[in-house]
Amino acid sequence: MQIFTGCYSKCKVGNKISISGDRGKKVEFVGKTIPQLAPKKAFWEIWHNNIGKVPELENNKYYITQYYNEVLTKVDFEQLFKDEQRCILLCYEDSSEFCHRHIVAEYIEFIYNIKVPEIEIDENYIIKEKTRPAYIKEILQELLIKSN
Repeated sequence: MQIFTGCYSKCKVGNKISISGDRGKKVEFVGKTIPQLAPKKAFWEIWHNNIGKVPELENNKYYITQYYNEVLTKVDFEQLFKDEQRCILLCYEDSSEFCHRHIVAEYIEFIYNIKVPEIEIDENYIIKEKTRPAYIKEILQELLIKSN
């Protein structure tokens, strides 16, 4: 199985699956969705309302912690992806911006030892691998180690 992540605007083709809270409605996405991986509205609102009021890293650490506790620990990933051979998990933010899809990717990499690259893919199926913010991996790994 191959799993990738990307943003709606930079992934033009492939087995695209929306994991955003609105299921891609803002960009008129039509296709498969996995609402179980969307952030919960309550902690998203707290995080969003703290943008600019709380240091960014502290605010994002709050989000990662809540996302881990309220979403990742509740999902059976093997069941969720049992019918997928190759897919791209999509959300809105650019590759370099903080996004929950990066948390999902880091979690899958850590727990299942499956590389989950962040990509852009054009209409000609040309794939460019992108980088995601490194601190997401560090914070998530701290949480995983503490929980074991």
